[in-house]
Amino acid sequence: MMPSTLDTDNLSACPDCDLLIELNPIREAGYISECPRCFHVIEHPSSFSLRKDAVCVLTSLVMYFPAMLLPIMQFTMIGHTEAMSLFNCIETLFQTGNTGVGLVVFISIFCIPLLKMTLLLFVFTRLFYKIPSDYLAFSFKSYNLINTWGMLDILLLSFIVAAIKLKDDAELTTGLGLYAYLILLLSSALQTQLLNKNLIWRLIEQQRV
Repeated sequence: MMPSTLDTDNLSACPDCDLLIELNPIREAGYISECPRCFHVIEHPSSFSLRKDAVCVLTSLVMYFPAMLLPIMQFTMIGHTEAMSLFNCIETLFQTGNTGVGLVVFISIFCIPLLKMTLLLFVFTRLFYKIPSDYLAFSFKSYNLINTWGMLDILLLSFIVAAIKLKDDAELTTGLGLYAYLILLLSSALQTQLLNKNLIWRLIEQQRV
């Protein structure tokens, strides 16, 4: 039996097809590491990958407050016009006695997306500028734990359902908050797709050595 020359410390499973691959660090711009079976992109150069993810997070952060505070939709019914933002919707839930629902929506829509962006920016800036921190692993682990608790896409579906139900009874007009919200949703989804968790964990481990 011939001895294996494969370095098991650098083995990683492809996220798409689970093929075990020996990864070599990619350091030059323009080069990528991809799965030889399904051609899924495994890794970009570290600086490029971090910069790309950071741009998505910063875009989401810029759009976050307009999406939450500006009017999402304006509707006119029986001569009465009212513009509603996400903050107004949460406030209405609390005022009408739906405290439990309001608390769940507030945490999932307001708190969790902002916390996720804050944690990622903390991790990205420390790794990109090589600033040592004892909280890098904890911060990225916390991000992964709360990543599934966001409800931005579910909220968009509720907007569509509400618009369909109200279209025959009221005149609906989209507000600037809706466009900011769509950009927030798209940039958040893109960041989640592009995030290279294996690379992040490896860079965190290198800083701890």
